[in-house]
Amino acid sequence: MSNDQTPIFIDLHGGGGMPGEEEPEPIIPKCWHGREKLWVVFWAYGMFGTGAIIAMSLGMIFIGIQVGLILAPSDTSGGLFGAVLGIVLGAAALVPYLIWMTVSLWRCAPNGENPLWGRLVRGLVVAEWIGVAMAGYNFRHLLPF
Repeated sequence: MSNDQTPIFIDLHGGGGMPGEEEPEPIIPKCWHGREKLWVVFWAYGMFGTGAIIAMSLGMIFIGIQVGLILAPSDTSGGLFGAVLGIVLGAAALVPYLIWMTVSLWRCAPNGENPLWGRLVRGLVVAEWIGVAMAGYNFRHLLPF
């Protein structure tokens, strides 16, 4: 039996939402702390995201060359300066993204459907950084210091 005089509580200040109505966690900390599915991190952010960042970096180099040649049309040093500026700006975007991506892949590796995929991804991350170290060692003579 219901009573029409039953008080109704209305929360005017929030914080009393229904279960399942929580705000979704932002993707950057979710991946960084290893709480995302492995396939999402690997394919969406690892493959396609890295490709987009690399394309943006190459675009910055191309735009830098064009701007440098527009500002100094009679001298090729303007294009060189623009290219170097594009490389620096591209690296400023690429390096933090690759660090985030590497940590996210490593920490999300146990979240795969099959433990084999997690081991393969961790092996890929190790091989990637060995390749970066080898490239740095092989091209060290190009650095001015």
